[in-house]
Amino acid sequence: MIRHTVRALCAASLVIAPLAMSTPAHALTTCTVNGRTVTGTTVNGTAGSDFIRCGAVDAGDTVNGLGGNDYIITGPVNGTVLGGTGSDYVRTGANAGLVDGDGGFDYCVVASGNEPVNCEYPF
Repeated sequence: MIRHTVRALCAASLVIAPLAMSTPAHALTTCTVNGRTVTGTTVNGTAGSDFIRCGAVDAGDTVNGLGGNDYIITGPVNGTVLGGTGSDYVRTGANAGLVDGDGGFDYCVVASGNEPVNCEYPF
């Protein structure tokens, strides 16, 4: 009886231990870039002007407008939003990450939290 109980406990520990040690999967950011759905840890625009709309930008994820005069709208930011080169309009929800207008004359608005950087008008 004891031998069967010990075997059962050993078998259970082999199943439970890997589950306890696993880390949760990283959530991916989902955006529409010029009307096309893009999901990943890095969401890029194009070398030209883009319209990028995202829900939340998760920690470790980046939304990058690249070149052109981009229009970027997101929900809460825990990752990074980069306007890229060109004159960009960037509007985000609460910002616990980094919002960077980058090069050009950029108009950035964050709902609350960290102030954007490299933005000429307003914060």
